[in-house]
Amino acid sequence: MKQSLQTSIWSHRDIRLVLPARALSYTGDAIAMIALMLRVSDGHGPAAVTALLLAFAVPTVAMIPFAGRIVDGYDSRTVLVWSGLLQVAAGAGVAFVHDLVPTLALVCVLQLGQAVGGPAWGALIPRIVGEELVGRTTGTSQALIGVATLAGSAAGGVLVGSVGSRGALLVDASTFLVLVFVARLVRTRRRPEPGSDTAKGGVLAGLRAIFGDNLLRILVPALWLFVVVGEAVNVVEVYLITGELGLGPALYGAAGAATGLGAIAGSAFTARLHTDQARSRAVIAGMAAIGGSCVLMGLAGNIVTLMIAATTIGVGSGMLNAATSSLVVTRAAEAVRGRVIAALNGTVRTFSVLALLLGGAAGTLLGPRGTFVTCGIACAVAATVAGVLVVRTKDSELEAVLH
Repeated sequence: MKQSLQTSIWSHRDIRLVLPARALSYTGDAIAMIALMLRVSDGHGPAAVTALLLAFAVPTVAMIPFAGRIVDGYDSRTVLVWSGLLQVAAGAGVAFVHDLVPTLALVCVLQLGQAVGGPAWGALIPRIVGEELVGRTTGTSQALIGVATLAGSAAGGVLVGSVGSRGALLVDASTFLVLVFVARLVRTRRRPEPGSDTAKGGVLAGLRAIFGDNLLRILVPALWLFVVVGEAVNVVEVYLITGELGLGPALYGAAGAATGLGAIAGSAFTARLHTDQARSRAVIAGMAAIGGSCVLMGLAGNIVTLMIAATTIGVGSGMLNAATSSLVVTRAAEAVRGRVIAALNGTVRTFSVLALLLGGAAGTLLGPRGTFVTCGIACAVAATVAGVLVVRTKDSELEAVLH
C-alpha cells in the first residue's frame, strides 16, 4: 500500500515545494523579459535588443566548463541558496538602473546564477522522486513552467503599464527570493559521492556521458537542430504574420499564445510516458511535427492555417523538450548528472546564439516564408534520419543480447 502511494509525484513533500516555486520563478522571468524588452527598445535600436538577447544567452555558454563541476562538487543546498541569492541581487539591481551597459551587465550576472541553479535543481529532482518518476516529474514541471510563462508574458505588459519597469523587475527578483527559501526548506540533499573526483572533466565529462550513450548521441543533436530551427524562425515570425499575412499585433500575440498552449499540452502528454522507447518516439514525433508545421506556417494563407501550425509547433516542442530532458536525466550516471545537464543547457544556448545569426541571414536571403519552409524541411529530414538511427540502435542492441 505504501508503494502505491508513491506513484504520484505529489506524494513527495519536497516536490510540492520545488515545482510550484520553479514555475513561479519562470513567471518572474517572463515578466522581466517583457519589461526589459520594452525598456531597451525605448530609445535604442535593434542592435540593443540583440545585445539584450545575447546577454540572456552568452553567460550560460560561458559557464559550461564550470557550472557542472559546481553542481556535482558541492552540497545542493549550498549551491541553490547562493545561486538564488546572486539572482535576487542581480534582479533587484537591474530594477534600479536604466542605462544600457549596466542593464546588460546585470542581466549577465542574473544568467550566471541561472546557469548553476538550473542544473542543480535538475540533478536534485531524481533524488527527491526516485528514478522511476523522473519522466513524469519532468513533463509535469515543463507543463507548469509553460503555464507560468504564459501568465508572466500576459502580466508583464500590464505590470509595466501600472507600476513601471522597476516594479515589474522587482516582482521578478521576489520570485528568486522564494526559490532561496524553498532551497532552504527542501530536505533532500545531493552531495558529492565519497571518492568521486568532480574536479576533472567538466563539460567534457558531460559531453562524454551524452555521446557515450546509444540513444542520447542521436537525440541530443536532434534537440540542437530543433533549437536552431525554432530560434531561426522566431526571428522572422513577426514579419511573416504582420507583413506577409497582413495581420495585426493582436493576432501575432495570439499565435504566440497558441504555441505556448501547445507546448503545455505536449509536455503534459510526455509526462505520461514511462519507457525510454516511448520517450525516444516522442522526440522523433516532436521533431516531425515541428518540421511539418513550419512548412505549413510558411505556406499559410489565412489565420486558421496559421493557428493550427502554431499550435502544432508548440505541441511538438513540448514533446521534444520534455522527452529529451527526461532521457538525459535518467540515462546519466548520478555522479555526473550536474555536468551532463550543464553541458546540455550550455550547448542549447550556443545553438540559440547561432540561430539568431542564422535567422537574420535566412530572412534576408529567403524571406519569411522561405525561411519557414526551408527550416521545416530540414527539421523533418532530421526527424526521419534520427528515427532510422534509433531503430538501428535498438536492433543492434537486441542482436548483441541474442548472441
